[in-house]
This record gives sequence, C-alpha cells and structure tokens, in this order.
Amino acid sequence: MKEALSGLFRRFLYFFLILVIAVGVVYIYVLWWERRESLNPEVVSAVPCTHADRIPARGVLIWREEMVPTRWSGTVTFPFPGPRRVAKGETLAVVSSSSGKMAVKAEKTGYFVPGLDGAEGEWTYAAFWNGMEPLPSTPPVQFFGAGDFVEKGRPVGKLIPQPQDLRCILYADVTPSLERDIRAGFVRVKTKETGWPEKAEVRVARFFDSKVKLYLTLPFFPASVAASREISLLLETRERSGVSVPESAVRFRKGQLGVFLVDGNIVHFQPVRGIPVEGGRFFITEGLRPGHIVVLHAQNGKEGKIRLW
Repeated sequence: MKEALSGLFRRFLYFFLILVIAVGVVYIYVLWWERRESLNPEVVSAVPCTHADRIPARGVLIWREEMVPTRWSGTVTFPFPGPRRVAKGETLAVVSSSSGKMAVKAEKTGYFVPGLDGAEGEWTYAAFWNGMEPLPSTPPVQFFGAGDFVEKGRPVGKLIPQPQDLRCILYADVTPSLERDIRAGFVRVKTKETGWPEKAEVRVARFFDSKVKLYLTLPFFPASVAASREISLLLETRERSGVSVPESAVRFRKGQLGVFLVDGNIVHFQPVRGIPVEGGRFFITEGLRPGHIVVLHAQNGKEGKIRLW
C-alpha cells in the first residue's frame, strides 16, 4: 500500500514539475516577445493631408405662404399639375362654374402649389425652436386633381410669395471646425455630395452636449422644395491642413490623446489634436508634422529606446 502511494506521489510530482517548466517557458517567451516588440515596433510615417468635415443633416423648412381661394363653386383644372413659379396676374387654375369658366389668377409673384398638406399656418419658428425635441415628419401634400369640385371661398392651392428668405431648423453633430463657423455667424451648406457649398446665415444656435440646433437662412430657394417642408443638407467646414496616420497609431494615455513619436532611437509619447476620418485614418492638426515617424500599434507602445534597423 505504501509503495503504491509512493509511486502515485512520484508520478504527481513528475507531472507537476513538467507543468511548472512548461509555464515557465511560456512566461519567458512572452517576456522575450514583449521586449522584442518594444525594441522593434512597427512604425509608420505621418503623411500630409487636408480634411473638411461633412456633416449630414435633415432640416425642416419655414416660409411665408398664402391660401389661394376661388370666388366660384365648380370643378377645377390646372394649367400645370405640380408646383411652379408664377408671375403676378398669371392664371393658376380654371373653375368651371354655372357662370362659365373662371380663371383664378395670382395676385403676387411666387411659387404656386396646387394642393395642401394641412400644416399651413402651423409650420413656424415658434412651433419648433423651443426645447430639443426631435423635429416632426413633414406631412405630404394632397394635390388637387383635374375635375375635383371646389366650393366658393375654399382654396385651390397656396402661393409662396417671392422673393423671400428660405429658413431652416436642423440638428447637427458638433465638430470643432463646425463650432468655429457657427460662432462666426455662418455655416457652409450644400444639397449634393458633389455640389459646391454656399454660406448660410446662422440666425440662432443652441448647443447641447455633442449636438447643435440651428436656425438658418439658406442661400437658395428653389421651386423644387415648395412641395415639401424638409430638406437634406450637408454641412461642410473649411478645409484644414495637417497630417494623417493609421487610427491604430493614436491612443488615450492619462487623459491625453497622443502617439508614440520616434526620435532617433528614442520613443516618447507625443500629445496631438485631431479627429478620426474615413478609411481607418486619424487626421491630426496639432502635434505632428509630415514625415514624423510614429509607432503603428499605440496600444502596445512604450517609451524608451528602440532598434528600428
């Protein structure tokens, strides 16, 4: 019995020693690998770069509008079915009444919409500016059809007088460049990715954490927006010059954003300022110059001596 227990103990001790040796070898290898990585890190060069923030936003539109009533009861037809620009005195609709065909004419120059959406008189600055609630969905325009019956005194559409400013309320994500533009009293806007941005006047701005609520005067008022009370915009900031590095080369350390800068055979942590951009890159405006060498994987970076070659 004692011999059996003694043999079992020797086997246990043998396997225990093997395990200790294996763990020790792995531990030594890990220490060697970490030291090798710290002495021979992968590095990249900061390359010159320009960047402009492009921030998508949905805005609700605000304008002055007037109902266009008919003075006769009857069936209505329109020279054109959709929204269009009309001159003062131009025929907007024709009402076939008991007295014959009567023309409803424009009393002003503007955009005529042969339909209503039910938000006339309610879509105002005061209705949407207070608070930080989401902006409402825009109601669809119900266009009048040829042959529809209208009663005397009822509208056959609405007129948006021209010229007038097209105003817009929207929310946008705040970036440092956008905030500088807003503080200067304008933002650059465009409706197409490939379009050229134009300056929109900032009437009022309200900042809230990482968001801003803007009330703008847009630099355009196309007839195409008359059938909708919303618009999709791109807010584009002025192009800035700087450098870019892979996003993996940047990390937070002790509350600071920075990179591990290689200076000869010494690595030290270099604070930087910048933002992540498309393509897995990081755009840096302060702290690095073109040609500076930085450690590629900053999470594993350490300060001290290295061997690059």
